[in-house]
Amino acid sequence: MRDVSPNNKTNVDFESLIRFLIEYIKHPIKKISYLPDWNWQSLFTVQILMSLFSGFLAGLLKFNFYRMAAGVILMPIVSTVSSLIMSLFFYYYFQFFEKRTENYRKIFTLVILSSIPFYLFQILSEYFSFVSLIGFAMSSFLSIVGLCDNFKLERKRAYKIVGFIFLLVLLTWISNNLV
Repeated sequence: MRDVSPNNKTNVDFESLIRFLIEYIKHPIKKISYLPDWNWQSLFTVQILMSLFSGFLAGLLKFNFYRMAAGVILMPIVSTVSSLIMSLFFYYYFQFFEKRTENYRKIFTLVILSSIPFYLFQILSEYFSFVSLIGFAMSSFLSIVGLCDNFKLERKRAYKIVGFIFLLVLLTWISNNLV
């Protein structure tokens, strides 16, 4: 899988990233409908900083040094790998079921931006575990909008594929909280 997109910039413009993220938090549906054309460095910067911020604050709210350390060390690694895998899932979904190839970086951008509500709600999950499901539900709705608007996926198909992913997450959450 090679990146065939024309964006060859190698710098991270923190000012424009922050501006975009502020606007994104104000108007997530509008912003997810038109994905920015960020380079890989910018995408990984947003992904790692959001997960680091979320993991650290979740540990800090619990006043637990080990959870803060895990939030700083493990959360960025696990969430980045999860985002890459989710993007790969969508990439191959388009190839096998939609019979077309989409830009992997654009898919990764959608996955990162749609996961922001999850990261924000994840902060409070130390006290209220169900809050992470609310964040994931919001992320799922943003994924549906992004898949339909950016990749011209039929709304019915988008609901099915994202609903299936949400169901898997819900079942995992239930099994983890029952044990």
